[in-house]
Amino acid sequence: MTQNTAVNHHIKDFLEYYIALDQPEYAVLLSGKWGSGKTFFINQVTEKYQDSKNIVKVSLFGLKSKEDIHKKVLLKLFNIDDTHDVSVTARVVGQVLKKFTGINLSDMPMGWALKQEGNQNAIFIFDDLERTGIELLELHGYINELTETHKQKVILLADEDKLKDDEKYILFKEKTIGKTFQIEQDFDTVFSSFLNGLKHSKEILQNNQSVIKSVYETAGYNNLRSLRQGLLDFDRLINYFEPKFKNHAELMTEIIQNFFVFTFEIKSGKLDIQTLQEMTMLRVGRMLNEEKSDDKLTPIEKVFHKYSFLSYELLLSMESWIDFFTLGILASERITDDLNRSRYFFREEREEWLNLWYFRELEEEEFQIALKSTLDKLERNEYSDAEIVMHITGILLRLSANRLYQNTEADIVQTMKEYIDRNRKNWDDIYTVDDFRIEQSGFGLGYQNEEMDEFKEVKNYLLEKAKETMYEDLSAQGERLLKYLEENNISMFMEMLSETRNDILYRLPVFQNLNPEDFVETLYHVKNQHFRSVVKTLLIRYDQVGWGVYFPLLEELDFWKSVCQIIRGEIEDKPINIKVTWLKYLNESIEEKIIRKIEKQMQHIEKEKNNVE
Repeated sequence: MTQNTAVNHHIKDFLEYYIALDQPEYAVLLSGKWGSGKTFFINQVTEKYQDSKNIVKVSLFGLKSKEDIHKKVLLKLFNIDDTHDVSVTARVVGQVLKKFTGINLSDMPMGWALKQEGNQNAIFIFDDLERTGIELLELHGYINELTETHKQKVILLADEDKLKDDEKYILFKEKTIGKTFQIEQDFDTVFSSFLNGLKHSKEILQNNQSVIKSVYETAGYNNLRSLRQGLLDFDRLINYFEPKFKNHAELMTEIIQNFFVFTFEIKSGKLDIQTLQEMTMLRVGRMLNEEKSDDKLTPIEKVFHKYSFLSYELLLSMESWIDFFTLGILASERITDDLNRSRYFFREEREEWLNLWYFRELEEEEFQIALKSTLDKLERNEYSDAEIVMHITGILLRLSANRLYQNTEADIVQTMKEYIDRNRKNWDDIYTVDDFRIEQSGFGLGYQNEEMDEFKEVKNYLLEKAKETMYEDLSAQGERLLKYLEENNISMFMEMLSETRNDILYRLPVFQNLNPEDFVETLYHVKNQHFRSVVKTLLIRYDQVGWGVYFPLLEELDFWKSVCQIIRGEIEDKPINIKVTWLKYLNESIEEKIIRKIEKQMQHIEKEKNNVE
């Protein structure tokens, strides 16, 4: 085993000595925390014995009795596949054995098994000692039989820290374990071995080994399993990168740095996806400038304090990072857009406002060209993405504060409000202009000067005008819903209220302006075979109520109360028939799963309001 240091080399030397003994009559324990590299180390040591010894590796995790371990050991001794359900494999093998020999598998003497061809030179390795369900005294008896009675070599792998206070383990160790070693992590050897299994990123990762090692040591979790999973994940991530990005050494180093920070913190449970969704980099920058005691830091603040080398620009957008760590997938086009907008490539892009975002890195002539071009495009109404408009607002406020732009803060607010007025019906997708989307900031960049009152004023104005624009069309959309119901075009009715549509009627109060009597009258035209789908579509729509403090669908409460009142009056004196039965079912569903839910949420809002006051 080639190593650049003597890490664990004394253990390797001893194990080779131990394996060469004729009758050691004791077991050896290799101790280390989960993920510390015990399994990797023992695999490296025993690799040279694969052809000359029968290596019997057994995990004790999940085993409940001495019979369980005995069956598994026998299956391993005779090279019978037990990668699936051990109990099933053992039962099948046992039935065959019973038929031809009259011996049960669990009753097969170990001495007889060890005398069979190929089993005379065995090395027994038992992993997960601290996670077994077998009583330690019972396990002690089994291991002791192997070492003392059958003179076998036994190596145990465990996290001894989890066992050392157990009196039964102390007795077990005294009687059975002759030598104990603490495994020290050998990052460099393990890292090189892990790279051998990679297809796409081996060279890039090898060039950044010291960077990854620094992140790993800073993380402090010392879990080589997380490292291996991270390397495999990065090998998939790199497939989404164009060659020009892979070939940019500085970019790849920073990407790798960010990737493994997220990997180690997420896999350790210290950082969750919701935390990432709620943050922007500039907001983190402001938070970190605040004086706080360690116990007051948020999870993301702790990450940035811990990894002082992290930049607030994470190169990939937060949406891209979240998609990868939650779904394991990324969109190639978005990756390309994200990296083209990074500080490593932004000069190649023709989006002038992005150049201005990095204004401190521009030469004077570049800055003047970018500023003029951005202002010209504003004048020509060429920006149709609301997030870009908010970015430009923050940039201009920052430039004004630095005396790099002559207009005052009040001038900027007025200019941007006028731009919003002129373009409020021209956004790329008016239905994505909401508080959540705008708050995310987009493009992997935080808004500049977003803490300023002037920035908030423009943002609120933008959201207000977007809401006005969306609501202007709601009456017409409501009439379309009624038309589809009346025509029994239920598929279009369902599609209009689906979450997958761009016009997001599923979360806008489209029923608010409808006449409840017209709605109930239309229900009489719905065929009975479609009623269940109509009810289900309506109820699913209100699953969202309760996610936030306020939700637009709360405004439909009066409409549904009126509908229920009308239906009750309609069916009260009517003879029972199928239509009446469906109307009764709809009425009960609305009362229980729409009205009550809305009222409960409104009570919550009122309670929160009173708490604030």
